[in-house]
Amino acid sequence: MSSPRVLEDDSVLSRVDRRLHSWEQRLNLLAGVVVLFIVLFSVINIIGRGVFNKPFNAYFDLMGQSVPLIAFLGLSYCQRIGGHIRMDLLIVRLKGRWLWGFELITSLLTTAVILLLAWGAYLHAARSYNLGDSTEDIGLTIWPFKTLLAVMFVMLMARLIVQCWGYLRLIISGDNRPIAVPVPEDVAMQARREVDATGEPG
Repeated sequence: MSSPRVLEDDSVLSRVDRRLHSWEQRLNLLAGVVVLFIVLFSVINIIGRGVFNKPFNAYFDLMGQSVPLIAFLGLSYCQRIGGHIRMDLLIVRLKGRWLWGFELITSLLTTAVILLLAWGAYLHAARSYNLGDSTEDIGLTIWPFKTLLAVMFVMLMARLIVQCWGYLRLIISGDNRPIAVPVPEDVAMQARREVDATGEPG
């Protein structure tokens, strides 16, 4: 299902965007499943500790590895719809090529940072694999979680590259219909969309 803040058409850019978004949706769903399991483990731990005086031994090991997954599995999905918190005081005043140029520059800088983070995450995962790192309580192997973190950074980098492509297309063509990038919204438009989403009368 397409986000209402990202426009689509039949171009190659839009097809690449939709294909990538299908994977982003799966990872976002996986993040939700991880949240569900965290809630279940928490309930089991509370009942075990409070009722049977026997806590769930794997609780802290599973929490330590699961919480980062929640934070990173939905990164690329959130980037696609422009859901990250950012300061729009300057952006909302820009129009046309000035806006797309600013977005392109910030996306390129972010891509460079994410590339470094992805490389660092890969090195940490490789080191963890070679050393056989595991958690203290139940000996849970750590390297798969660190590898998944590196994959999340690569996914986010792919999303940023697609968005850079979209901004560059807008700069070159001068088209005011953004494809595969979040559609800029002012405060009034955001409020209207939130009202529409809740189904309350405006």
